[in-house]
Amino acid sequence: MTVVQHSRRAGIAALALMVSACATDAGSETDSATPAATSPSEATPAAEPTATGHADDAMDSSPSDSAEPVEAPEALQFSATTLADGEPFEGASLAGTDAILWAWAAWCPTCQAEAPDVAEAIDQLPDGVTLYGLPGRDTVEASQGFVDTYALGDIDHIFDEDGALWAGFEVAYQPAFVLINDDGSIETVPGALDTGGIVAAAEELAAR
Repeated sequence: MTVVQHSRRAGIAALALMVSACATDAGSETDSATPAATSPSEATPAAEPTATGHADDAMDSSPSDSAEPVEAPEALQFSATTLADGEPFEGASLAGTDAILWAWAAWCPTCQAEAPDVAEAIDQLPDGVTLYGLPGRDTVEASQGFVDTYALGDIDHIFDEDGALWAGFEVAYQPAFVLINDDGSIETVPGALDTGGIVAAAEELAAR
């Protein structure tokens, strides 16, 4: 073998060793850069929701915690206007409240006699109970004159010109008092009530 042949074979061998070494180094770098696979039992568990997380918020806002609105009874499903300014008044707004409607007429002698007692009762009602006038079967002018005469302007009066609202509450004649409870029940009391009777009826509404 000549010196040239020997040198060529030595060079080829050296080149092979270099390629092998590069391949080994590349494999080592790849192995070190790739994280080792973990089994399901070794995986890090998901973080638990905190006290302000969405899971707790959903639990706190469960349907049972929200109050259901009270459906308006048929007698409260009416639209009217107020006597003083003609503003719209929806009977459904009384659903879920404690309220007393006083059915009266300006030409009624009994209503005229009890008007001062009603005016006195206004300031004695328990918290949460509202008194409304329910004048009917007369003109706006005559009814407003009644309110002015007996100082009844501190409460709203729902005008019932033809008595249709009275009929809805089964008021056969005036005066009468319609007791609306926040549980949706309605009771009509015919006849007049003095100051003590109105306040007592209001206190009973507030208590149940």
